[in-house]
This record gives sequence, C-alpha cells and structure tokens, in this order.
Amino acid sequence: MKLRHLAVVAVLAICLLALAACAPLGPLGASARPVPTPTATSAPTAPPTPTATPSPTPQPAPTATATPTPAPSQPGIPPAPVASGKAILVSLERQWLYAYENGQIAFDHAVETGRPELPTPTGTFSILSKTTDTWFISPWPKDSPYYYEPSHVNYALLFKSGGFYLHDAPWHVWFGPGSNVPHQLDDGTWETGSHGCVGMPTADGKRLFEWSRIGTAVVIR
Repeated sequence: MKLRHLAVVAVLAICLLALAACAPLGPLGASARPVPTPTATSAPTAPPTPTATPSPTPQPAPTATATPTPAPSQPGIPPAPVASGKAILVSLERQWLYAYENGQIAFDHAVETGRPELPTPTGTFSILSKTTDTWFISPWPKDSPYYYEPSHVNYALLFKSGGFYLHDAPWHVWFGPGSNVPHQLDDGTWETGSHGCVGMPTADGKRLFEWSRIGTAVVIR
C-alpha cells in the first residue's frame, strides 16, 4: 500500500516537473528573457550654419589728378584805381579804357594811345576841361614827320596840359590791342598810334564825355 502511494507521489512529482519545464516563465522567473529596451534614436544634429565670409572692404576709386588750368594772360576787369567817385583807367598794354563809379565798372571800350616815339604819358591825372566841336591843330611844322592836317574832334577831355586829351578820333580805323603801333588795314593802307592822346570811336567818346566831369580821376598805366 505504501509502495503504491509512493509510486503515485513519484509519478505526480514527475508530471509537475514536466509541466514546469514546458510552461513559459513569468516576468519574475529567473530565466525570463529580458525584453530589450529600445534605444532612443538621438535627433539628427543640425548642420552648422555656415559662417558668412565677410565682404571685402571696397577700396576708394583713385582720385583723378586735376589738370591745372593755366591762369589767363589777361585777367578780366582790373580793380578800380580809386574806391569812391568816378575814375578812368587806361591800360597801355591792352589799349583799353575802363570807367568806374564808386569802385564798380560802369563801361569799358577799346582805345588807341600814343605811338612808340610819341607815347601817352603815364601817371595819375584828372579831367581839366571838356570841349566839344573843336579842331586840333598840329604843333609840328609841315616838314616834321609828326605833322598832321587840322582835325575835327567832336568830344575832347583835357587830362594833362600840353595838349593831352581823351577824345574821339573819327579818322582812325583800328582801336584796341596793336592799334598804337604801325599796322596795315584791310584796304592795304597803314596807320599807327596817336601823337600822345587817347583816341576812341565817336560813340565811345560821346558816352565818356557825357559821363565824366571836371576833376574825374584819370589813371594811365
């Protein structure tokens, strides 16, 4: 009886062992296979932002060297010889007359002055007298190379005793630069400068005569 009971117990034990071997192990079993924990995939590293290459500093364009402009050989209107009142300036170099009033130019025009052998005097003078509709008579005799026939003058301003005038010269053709030295006219004839006076066209002589007054300064240089 005991042997049969032991045999039954043994068979039951074997069956239990077989069932235990075939049954899946629970999470607490020693042989339980660990469930792999998924590894977190790291976020992709963003590519580095490229550093901008600094633009080269623009170099200033080379400055062109200005070509110096030569100064004019004959500047414009010269300064007034006096600051106030009326004044007349005659340039022998330019053969030009300038009229000023209170330091400002009033008008200007071409003239002809004395020929090289009978030059117009230089210096500071003043209008001594005013004469219209007169005749100039040559102080030189007829056999002199400087003799001239009696000449009618419409407007004459005496600026120096001895017969030195600012006057119109209707017999003269060319006024301005070169008119005081021998020069040939378009018709082939020759003329030269005055006998020491300052001559000008009749229209300019009239304007100067009416504008000036006794005592007006006259500077010749």
